[in-house]
Amino acid sequence: MRHDKQPSYEYIENCYGPENEQMQLSRKFADQLGLGGISVSQTEAHLMGFLVSLIKPKKVVEIGTLTGLSCQYFLQSLQQDGMVYTLEKSTEHIELSSQALKPWIDRGQAVIMAGDAREELPKLSAHGPFDAIFIDGNKAAYKDYWMWAKSNIRSGGMILIDNVFLAGAVWGDTSKQKFSDKQINTVKDMTSDVFADANLTASFVPTEEGLIVAVRK
Repeated sequence: MRHDKQPSYEYIENCYGPENEQMQLSRKFADQLGLGGISVSQTEAHLMGFLVSLIKPKKVVEIGTLTGLSCQYFLQSLQQDGMVYTLEKSTEHIELSSQALKPWIDRGQAVIMAGDAREELPKLSAHGPFDAIFIDGNKAAYKDYWMWAKSNIRSGGMILIDNVFLAGAVWGDTSKQKFSDKQINTVKDMTSDVFADANLTASFVPTEEGLIVAVRK
């Protein structure tokens, strides 16, 4: 969860200027749900969109839609005939994100897949391998998402994993936000696997939330 915005983020976002109308709609919907604090910051979303654009993606998977904000940054990074598959379990989130993503859904560039990602991801495998995969869903399922992602990413493809610091809980700080032992151990175990995999090159990006970027060799 994001707390007070860091001065560096305020400076960066002032340089970028305001987000577009559809992105602001996603933020409005998140605020209506009381979840504005967990929407990805403009600083982090811009970074992820930029990184993904470097590999000229045509097929992107996002695990965790919320109200469609981060999805829009990936959509901006797509090649003209590209597609983003975004997975979401909450029917309320799907209803709102469908409105925010309507221009891309109508053009056939975005598909929202409803249901538990652990059940839906195997159905997507037939459309792979994928150019980029973004993990930002149920923290207790991060290891399952990761195992699927590394099996379905193309050579040279990019996997991005958000919230890997768990507000400091992975190094023992539980003052900002409470996470279960299962969530903490799952994220730490997944992180260890990321950096132990010889088929990948990976790095932390020390954002406020903690971002891992991994590229398949």
